[in-house]
This record gives sequence, C-alpha cells and structure tokens, in this order.
Amino acid sequence: MWAVELASPDEGVSHGLFVYLTHAVSLGYWAWTLTGIVFLAEARHIWRQQPEMRQRYLHSGVYGLVRWRTHVLCALVCMPLACGFGTFLARALLSLPWPWGTSHDTLPFGVSLVMTCSIALLTFTLDYMRVRLAANEVRTEAAQRQAVESQLQLLRAQLDPHMMFNTLANLHALIDADPPRAQAMLERLITFLRATLIGSRALSHSLRDEFARLQDYLALMQIRMGSRLQVDVDLPPALAGINVPSLLLQPLVENAIKHGLEPSRSGGKLTVRARQVDSHLLLDVVNTGRTLSEDDTATSGPGFGLQSVRERLRSAYGDDISLDMAPGADGIGTHVTVRMPLQPSRHEIPPSTPDPSPFGPSRFLP
Repeated sequence: MWAVELASPDEGVSHGLFVYLTHAVSLGYWAWTLTGIVFLAEARHIWRQQPEMRQRYLHSGVYGLVRWRTHVLCALVCMPLACGFGTFLARALLSLPWPWGTSHDTLPFGVSLVMTCSIALLTFTLDYMRVRLAANEVRTEAAQRQAVESQLQLLRAQLDPHMMFNTLANLHALIDADPPRAQAMLERLITFLRATLIGSRALSHSLRDEFARLQDYLALMQIRMGSRLQVDVDLPPALAGINVPSLLLQPLVENAIKHGLEPSRSGGKLTVRARQVDSHLLLDVVNTGRTLSEDDTATSGPGFGLQSVRERLRSAYGDDISLDMAPGADGIGTHVTVRMPLQPSRHEIPPSTPDPSPFGPSRFLP
C-alpha cells in the first residue's frame, strides 16, 4: 500500500484488495520462476564442474552453488522481466483493456517494479534462512554419524585384537596338550574371521546377523573354557529382522565372560536373549558368575565398558534408551538389560547411499 501511495498518491486509494492480491501473486510467480530457472541452471553447471561444490552445498544449500554475478544478473534482468510479465499477467487476469495505460483498476509500472523487488527480497531472505537451517541439520547429523562410525571403528579395533590374543594364546597351549580341541578352535576361529571379513561394515545390521556373529564368538569361548561355560541364546524369529547398531552385544558378552565367568573357578551360564515389550526391544545378557559393577567393566579400557555402549545407543536413538546393570536372580551373577526403540535408528545407512545432490552425480565424486 505504501508503494502505491508514494508512486501515485492521487490514484492509489482507488485500488482494491483484489487488485493488490492479483498483482502480488502474478509478480511473485514470475520472479520465482525466472530466478529459479537461472539459479538451478547455474547450480547444476557448477556442481558438475567443480569438485569442492559438495561442501558448499552442504553448508549453504543451492545458494552456495550460485555465484554473485548470477545474483546481480537476476536483480538487473530477471526482476524487470518478472515485473513486465507479472503486470501483463495481472492485467490479463483482471480483464483490463489494452494497450497499457493508466487505469484506476491497475497499478503503475513503477509500483509493480517496487512490489516485485520487495516480494523477491522477502521471499529470498526467508528461503535462504530455511535452506541454511536445513543445511545445519544435515551437517549436525553428518557429524554425529561420523562420530558414531569412528567410535565403532575404534570398538572393532579393540575387540578383534583382544579376542585374537586370547584365542591364539589358548591355541598355543592346546596344540601339544589337546590337538583335537586345538583343531576345533582353529576351525571356529576361521569361521569367525570369515564372517567378520565378508560381513557388512555398515553402522547397523539385523539382529539375526548380530546373534550369528555372537554365536561364532561364543563357540570359540566354549572350546577355550570347556564345560565351565554354558551358553543359552534365544532370538525369537519375529525379532530377527530388526536393525540394531553393529557390535552391540559383543562388548557386553565379552565383559560377562572376562569379568564374570572366567574369574569363577566353576564358571557358569551365559544367557543372551531378545524380547519385545510394547514398542521397545529388550536385550538381556545374564551370567551366573561374579556380580559386576560398571566400574569393573570400565577398567578394561575405552570401548569395553557399558558407557561406550550407552553412548552409541544414545547417539543412534536419542534419549529413548536405557542400559542397566543389576545383580542376577537370588543375587548371583549379573544381569545387563539394553532397552531401545523398535523403529529404525537415525544412523541406519542403506548399502548404497545415493548422491545427496538434486543435480545428479559430480564427475569428481566416487
């Protein structure tokens, strides 16, 4: 309204709401159509030619791929064109007579230009802020995912050598004392390593895969400990396809064996089971050996304590998780319970991650 009053004080008061609305919609349509075509063409061209554009796209969205010269071009060329086309469209919609001229039912061209630039500036600012907020969320999620992946790689680097050292030490002792047991342990070790090498290295996999790898590990431990280790694994078929973070149970099982069952002269029983309670998945690791505390499991180095598992779960599922340690039945042994949502975690990644750009693959990207 103020633009009309300044440009045409004698005639501005005669324009109705419908006239203003028709001009605003027409001008906005052409402004966004012309600038959108130019911006997307420029962004697509730059994305395919320059390798560093992915970082700029993640930082500022499509606006990070548009050079300042293109912004100037849009301001000097696209806005006047949008003003002309918008006025043309508005007059057509209002069924005003031709040729163009001064009418009490239409806005002067200068006022239309001011309205076009004002609408374009406002919508550009709002959309730019929206894109920056979305880009910040993408960067935050990428940083969290990278942190989880680094933590998982560290966990793998610690678990595998720890298990290999103990297994090879036992093989060395069994070669002379009990060759058949040594051969059986070696076969189990080969099976375990093969599953590790060909298995998925994604941040998550199915509960079926988690239990399969866990059973290979427990088979090695049974050969090593003999009758001192009794194992009971229970995975209901209905829960086998649920995705969980990789290596979720193995640190808990290793802690149960190392700190709970091995120090006991008579050994004990290790139970690993999955169950569903309402909308949550519960995983239980129970041993009948020594009663443990979180301090006991934390002394074996980073990645082996419950805190490491708890942090990975919280990073993947937020605060809707719990990991509790309590004495077992009748105060014998230790009962660890993991509680997590059944819905997919925020870090699940498909085997083949598509290119995040809407402009197609870059020649510089793998």
